[in-house]
Amino acid sequence: MIQSLLRAMELLEILKRANDTCSIAQLAEELELPPSTVHRILKTLCSTMYVVKDEKSHEYRLGPALIPLGTSASKHVHLQSVAYDVLKKIALETGEDTFLIIPVEYKGIVLERVDGKRTLKLVEEFGDELYLHYGAIRKAILAFQSDEFINDYIKKVIEKGKTSLRITPLELREKLKRIREEGISTSSGDYAKGTIGIGAPIRNSSGNVIASVGIVVAKPKIFSEERVENLKNIIRKAGEDISKGIGYF
Repeated sequence: MIQSLLRAMELLEILKRANDTCSIAQLAEELELPPSTVHRILKTLCSTMYVVKDEKSHEYRLGPALIPLGTSASKHVHLQSVAYDVLKKIALETGEDTFLIIPVEYKGIVLERVDGKRTLKLVEEFGDELYLHYGAIRKAILAFQSDEFINDYIKKVIEKGKTSLRITPLELREKLKRIREEGISTSSGDYAKGTIGIGAPIRNSSGNVIASVGIVVAKPKIFSEERVENLKNIIRKAGEDISKGIGYF
């Protein structure tokens, strides 16, 4: 590896995390490098506009040349391709069917599905759509939408009784609040009797929830809390891994 290049990348990461500009002294301390070395790196990065210097404070921040780089990179990052490998890993690890769901207006559509060894053929396929309060995987999307969206959803879907799954506005709000607090969603038999669903949100580079990942499990007579917690941890990490893969840090 080229050490100077790695140091420059580490410096950019520090500036990315900073809420404000950074001085050479601050950067030198975090990088554990002499100020003279940090100054040379900064001089090179400033020449390409990857970093800019505030002439009043003599401190540094990320520069405008990084914006088109990020925009170009984001165009080549596709949710489905990033998620597919994660879905395959979950299916192998748990033996359960795994799903990637995206929202379209008030519904969630299956964008990808990978079958586990205990596959449930009666459950959804690619392109299937249901309202967002059906099942854990879809609720993992709904829970993280804006208050305005959730209020409209309740008025136009729940209060108008557009679905066969009955739930009061208060019950739905309480469920969504719990999902936000725990960062994971669970459901039991929302649209397929004898099944348990577990879902986690997927965030884009701006931190917005734009999809969800999860599994649907046929609930046996004996299904321990330990097993449920283990599956929740797996799905929570899957959501985090996909989010990172599409640019959320």
